[in-house]
Amino acid sequence: MAVATKQVSAKHLAIERALRSRREELMARLQDHRHDMTAERVPDDTYALASRTLLEDLTVDSMERERQLLVEIEGALERLEDGEFGVCEGCGTDIPNRRLQALPWARYCIDCAERRQTYWMN
Repeated sequence: MAVATKQVSAKHLAIERALRSRREELMARLQDHRHDMTAERVPDDTYALASRTLLEDLTVDSMERERQLLVEIEGALERLEDGEFGVCEGCGTDIPNRRLQALPWARYCIDCAERRQTYWMN
């Protein structure tokens, strides 16, 4: 069984590297955003205040998307460690390698992802 795990790890080594690299990039960006949000700046007029408020709102939205992506990446790395990476959580089939290369944190095959999206949209 240990040999199979090593083969799976070798098969997904490039994806694991990409996930780790993306995780580090996101962590650095989130740290930069936090620093920007805590930097003390006093707006000189109402237009500057409105502009700063809009920029802060956009930054918070961006931070939330990046935080959620970081959660997905962490989950993918855990699945790699557990030997469950690349298996659809919906139907249990293998997720095609092309999908994993495009979206390395994918938890569902395309069919299951579409079904889930359709379900949530209705």
